[in-house]
Amino acid sequence: MFAPQSEQSGAGCLDAARQSLCWLLSQQREDGGWKPLENPPIDAFYKVAWPLSLMGEAAAAHRTLNYVEEHLFDADGDFSPRVHPWFKEVHHLYANAYVVIGAQKLERYGMVTRALDFLLSQQDRRHGGFYSMKTAVGDTNRCDTMSTGICGIACLATGEIEAAEAAASSLRRMIETQPAPQERFYTTVEADGELGTEFPSDQAFWRVIDTSQQDQCWYAVGLPFVLSILLHQATGAAAYAELADWFFDFQSGCVNPWDGGSSGKAAWGCSILYRLTGEERYRDIALHVAQNIVDCQTPDGWYQGMGGAGYTDGETKVFGPGDFDLAAEYTLWLGLIGSNLLAREQT
Repeated sequence: MFAPQSEQSGAGCLDAARQSLCWLLSQQREDGGWKPLENPPIDAFYKVAWPLSLMGEAAAAHRTLNYVEEHLFDADGDFSPRVHPWFKEVHHLYANAYVVIGAQKLERYGMVTRALDFLLSQQDRRHGGFYSMKTAVGDTNRCDTMSTGICGIACLATGEIEAAEAAASSLRRMIETQPAPQERFYTTVEADGELGTEFPSDQAFWRVIDTSQQDQCWYAVGLPFVLSILLHQATGAAAYAELADWFFDFQSGCVNPWDGGSSGKAAWGCSILYRLTGEERYRDIALHVAQNIVDCQTPDGWYQGMGGAGYTDGETKVFGPGDFDLAAEYTLWLGLIGSNLLAREQT
């Protein structure tokens, strides 16, 4: 049983999110680029429009998308260049989905249409999963739960319900084919459509979650958890509530599931469930994760530790794409968690 250890609150989450927001705004140029970065990749931008919009900074969010559209938006609806190999070889579509969601929230339908067309071209028509790497139309490739989860959420946000439900079907099939679901969860489906259970050891971190190990790849179950919750809201189908329960129960049964840098995905889902049900266990988890995030926030609003680079006192900080990625992500989770919790507490 999870024991709450946080003194955080919904209002405190929003206060911390505003602190991050102020730092992001202080770093933004008039053209939407980042002051410290020359010719930055999509890595530094893909998450930014959504939290800026959520926190009431629509103009700054539009500036971000202006920069992306002018400098990073490819003719085929993809985004480039990319620096981190995870955005190319492991979860290519992760960045695309965030841009789609952010653009949708700002009514940038020209961007949404092109980017969504590309995203949908990367969904496997056999089982509904989304490819881990950019794949030519007609070919097949490996899929993974992180890409499938966030792309399903992007599809749901843009009204592509059938595509989102197909993504959920892929996740359900993965659960059904797990050889030892009480011990581990394999997170990929190979190009032939079969569950990926054999891979090089250096890929294990994002290919399998072992319930007996600490510091696992929590986003691999967190994003499917959120997609399932949102689909249940959209359709009312009990099967999606059951799917959400499975992912929640699996993550809850792991070692320190709410203490990693990627625990924010499931914490967002827990905050939604608290808003919907009022069950305190969901609130406690969401606040615990939020406190972990706040503990890594610097007085200036950016983050170090738990996914951010460490810097000693007095050392000159040189910001890179990852710092903007992390600040945008944590602003988003804090903003979503805080607003969901306060929505329940004020009713």
